[in-house]
Amino acid sequence: MQEEISLKDLYKIIKKHFLTMVIAMLVGSLLSVTFMTFFVTPKYSSEAQLLVNQQGDSSQTQIQYNEVQTNIQLINTYSDIITGHSVLEKVNKNLGGSYSVSQLSAAIKVGQSSNSQAFNLTVTMETAEEAQKVLNQVINIFEETIVEVYDFASILVLSPATYNANKVSPSLTVYILIGALLGFFVSVLIIIIIELMDTSVKDDEFLSEQGIINLGRIYELSAKELKQTRLINSKKENNLRERV
Repeated sequence: MQEEISLKDLYKIIKKHFLTMVIAMLVGSLLSVTFMTFFVTPKYSSEAQLLVNQQGDSSQTQIQYNEVQTNIQLINTYSDIITGHSVLEKVNKNLGGSYSVSQLSAAIKVGQSSNSQAFNLTVTMETAEEAQKVLNQVINIFEETIVEVYDFASILVLSPATYNANKVSPSLTVYILIGALLGFFVSVLIIIIIELMDTSVKDDEFLSEQGIINLGRIYELSAKELKQTRLINSKKENNLRERV
């Protein structure tokens, strides 16, 4: 029973303050978009697709199934090489020491489609030009390193580093949703606190819950009703005087 009353009270509170919550959501969305516009640095990405071809014999013309599976499993190794300290140090050196190894490592992402020998490299930076330049350097250094590690390995660049002028983050839709949700939860929290602190008698049900019997009500007249009452009383007094 208590749970039903609580849900009923919650529904009444939401219904009473619905407009306030909507306004809070709009304000939250506006503040979130403003924060994104002025304080969040946009990010751009460049992508490339590579394939590392391993051949045990240069005269071999047919790739066996086991070799394909080995190449697929080696992609994890390639990922470790690409994001390793040695490769990223060389990349940073070629770029004039503009970045730290940790910055480059955080900017590089290696992805692989299921059961595919090819894998994707994505670099995300603050400008599209920067992302493309860094990715090209990563590919060059990785190719040099992989040839040193595997004698008969070769890299095929299936798709070169792209130039994408469209930012990949931040997302306007995501920030609007986050702002709206924050505005909603904050408004609900404040409204519930205000309602809980309000100890005034609201209805007969509140009195019953407190074990108090309602003996009656005092009706408060509006200004219009008071004026009409005075007019009626004045007419009654005039009628009584005329009879006297």
